[in-house]
Amino acid sequence: MDSEILIETWHILSQYIKDKQQAADHWVNELIDLGIDDETLEELADSDKYLGMAVDELSSNSEDDDDLDFDLE
Repeated sequence: MDSEILIETWHILSQYIKDKQQAADHWVNELIDLGIDDETLEELADSDKYLGMAVDELSSNSEDDDDLDFDLE
């Protein structure tokens, strides 16, 4: 994905969004589900404080999930 297009899209659309953090969280989740690469995700995080917080939150949640030890037997 072209990070410049994603960054510009976010900056334009975020001007019309009241709850920017919730929108950023949701959008980043969707991008991850679509297979966004880590490099593009980091570029998004560096471009905007809301996207940065969304990426940080998702990264910490994924690390927490990795720490869980499930016994499937």
